[in-house]
Amino acid sequence: MFRCPACDGQYARGYLSHQCRACGGALDFALEQVAFPTQAIGTRPPGMWRYAEALPVFAQAVSLGESLTPLVPCSIGPAEVLLKCEYALPTGSYKDRGSALLISYLHSLGVQEAVEDSSGNAGASLAAYAARAGLHLKVFCPASASPGKLLQIRLYGAELVPVEGPRPKATQALLGYVTQTGVTYASHLWHPLFIEGVKTMAFEIAEQLGWTAPGTVLCPVGAGSILLGLHKGFTELHQAGVISHLPRLVAVQAQRVSPLYQAFVRGDQEVPRATDPQPTLAEGIALPVPVRGRALLRALRESNGTVVAVSEEEIAAGVRHFGKAGFCVEPTSAVVWAGVEKLAQEESWTEEGPLVAVLSGHGLKAAQSLGALLS
Repeated sequence: MFRCPACDGQYARGYLSHQCRACGGALDFALEQVAFPTQAIGTRPPGMWRYAEALPVFAQAVSLGESLTPLVPCSIGPAEVLLKCEYALPTGSYKDRGSALLISYLHSLGVQEAVEDSSGNAGASLAAYAARAGLHLKVFCPASASPGKLLQIRLYGAELVPVEGPRPKATQALLGYVTQTGVTYASHLWHPLFIEGVKTMAFEIAEQLGWTAPGTVLCPVGAGSILLGLHKGFTELHQAGVISHLPRLVAVQAQRVSPLYQAFVRGDQEVPRATDPQPTLAEGIALPVPVRGRALLRALRESNGTVVAVSEEEIAAGVRHFGKAGFCVEPTSAVVWAGVEKLAQEESWTEEGPLVAVLSGHGLKAAQSLGALLS
């Protein structure tokens, strides 16, 4: 079920470490067989669990009623875009897809306690699903994270550990705690089952387009779980013969923290740590280095994709533009507005299939930031 792409180490169901025991690398996950009985899927209740033949099986899935998220048309500059509104999930962000699957896995193994580090959305999402499963969760977060996200974590009964300083300080504090206690690290950055849940976004998009692939999909990227989930999901659909081609994947980063953009432009095979990361409105993607940098670059190149970096002014403008179009999104999601505009300036839209942009989180999660932008 679990394999290390770096050293080919393999681990069976029940493995709880967040990384390869032999080399410390991030693990991949694969099912022996994936299928998409499209007619049967269409008769099932809406939501990620309708794709049962492409997901691991649990005796009891941990769910909060995840629904199919809307795909809504919107004009952005010269482009007609379909917005995948992931903020419609139970805790207000796409992270619920990964949390539902990861917590279901831990619950199936009888895990009673776990820890996580997060800039906010993942911590809130995992806290909600942990509460649903009766699992105690401790979340290490930057003290500067959006108050709304920190409040969500506390509301769901998780133990919040605010850490002063930039985002990596929270990870450092967590790793020290894991080393000391040996508690399970339920990492949305490291655990492959989180990406396994996010891949259902690709399944939904294909189904909403009549089981066809879009031409291009843009998404915000920090750690890259959306992009990796989309790549895995569309690849499985393509290999199963459901869609005719892989859509082009476009990563959007904040210029102030853009290690993937820099690596892609240079033609690197790895993503080195950002040398001088600066504070950004897009806090959800302010990660100095992704855990799966090589995989991100491979996904972009295999899909003939690219990376766009946007400024703070463009992020703020994106929040306002989305608002005037009727969409309340947090700044991390708003990066895709400028991403679409920049891509439209540089390229002609001749791709096979529509353009989709992912709105990853609801604006009320970052109400304080939105208030400052509108004052």
